[in-house]
Amino acid sequence: MSSILGVVCARRGSKRFPGKKLAEIDGISLVERAVRTLNRAGLNDIVVATDFDLEFDPVQYGAIHLRRSPNASDDNIALQDTVKWAYLSMQRPYEHIVFLMPNCPMVTVDCARKAMKLLLEKKYNVVRSYSENGFENGLVAVKTSYFLNHYIDVYCGGCVCEGDEIHDEQDYLKIKRRLEAAQ
Repeated sequence: MSSILGVVCARRGSKRFPGKKLAEIDGISLVERAVRTLNRAGLNDIVVATDFDLEFDPVQYGAIHLRRSPNASDDNIALQDTVKWAYLSMQRPYEHIVFLMPNCPMVTVDCARKAMKLLLEKKYNVVRSYSENGFENGLVAVKTSYFLNHYIDVYCGGCVCEGDEIHDEQDYLKIKRRLEAAQ
């Protein structure tokens, strides 16, 4: 799917759960899990935008690593601005962008594929994943032309993905137990 850019953004600055993005489930960090999910969903062009060195080789997933500057990694930087920076850094056009937050390890390959299918076939501008409880949980698929000219605050399509976001160590341990038990 070369007309789709996958983006995974992470930063070290978690206050409620320091080191969250490097936390592991089944020996794989949350950042690597997100990149692997997008790759297994069929994306061959993926950007990993972080303010830290990766502990895995992103090339194995068709990804490149872009280092975020410290002033682009604090709490006041909107995710959408970071995704836009990653897209523009690629210096080539993509029709669509799919971004997945590493703190949402329960978003599956099937969920990512379903979001992309809804985006492509139903002609939505934006598709967002939601937990079974109705909470946003980390996956956004969007038409690039819409993304570059709008702040994403209204979601036109949705797909249900099991699980909630990880915000603190309690969330992490609960989801880690659940995913490792499923193996």
